[in-house]
Amino acid sequence: MEPANLKSRYESICNEYIEIFCKKQDLEFDGWIGDIVGGIASFISEYFFNFDDITYDINTDQPKGLITQWQDMNVESESEFVINYYSYSKGLRHLLKD
Repeated sequence: MEPANLKSRYESICNEYIEIFCKKQDLEFDGWIGDIVGGIASFISEYFFNFDDITYDINTDQPKGLITQWQDMNVESESEFVINYYSYSKGLRHLLKD
């Protein structure tokens, strides 16, 4: 298989995931950061997800809104630690300070 054909198929599959993700999450896709298809995707200039998290969300049928809740929690957290999406989907959360 020619590398150009392989790249084209990869980009097509990435964009199919984005279409499904947008419908599921009711988000509008702005584009790929740096035009790197399969890297980090921007949605409504507010949410930025790497492609691995998007495919995980779709392939494991995570609840609608969980991924945006996860990003909001990480942004708003005062913790120096970031919880990855996989761990968040399994129930890991930051401890709240009194």
